Amino acid sequence: MLYAPGMLGNDAVNFFLDRFRYQNWLGNTTEPWKARKAVTRWGKTPRNNGRALLIDSGRLRRSIRITSVHAMQVTIGTDVPYAKAHNEGMRLGLIQQVKQHERKKTKLGIVKTTHLKTRTKIQYGRMDTGDRIVVHAHTRRIDQNIPRRQFMGNSPVLAKQLQRRLQAELLKGLRTI
Repeated sequence: MLYAPGMLGNDAVNFFLDRFRYQNWLGNTTEPWKARKAVTRWGKTPRNNGRALLIDSGRLRRSIRITSVHAMQVTIGTDVPYAKAHNEGMRLGLIQQVKQHERKKTKLGIVKTTHLKTRTKIQYGRMDTGDRIVVHAHTRRIDQNIPRRQFMGNSPVLAKQLQRRLQAELLKGLRTI
């Protein structure tokens, strides 16, 4: 029975990983994660289309693990610095310092590109004119709102699962005596 905390901790880790798969939190009720915004201030983000929430590189999901096991206690955690912001949500107003820099000047026009089969494809897009524009140093305010998408924490559903698993293991141990 000494392996019970590790076994229950493994079940809890799997429960937390399931939150990424189902994109919800199971508390007293099922709370689906808030959907990603489709359009940003700078335009659409096609890279995000069809991708699961909170998954970019997979680092956050892979970091959930058992951090310590003692006789009657198991601790599950993550070492990713942004995990708390996503798990609890965060509203942030930053003042960003922008240094002086140069930017290439572009103009909207017709860009000719050649296809592999030597057909000329004409599309409407931005063309580099080669001119440079100096952007002076300035400050800007960035308001960031990260919605709460809980994937770890106390859950009555998890508590019930762990209780049933422990009772089943105890009964199995009693049957072998």
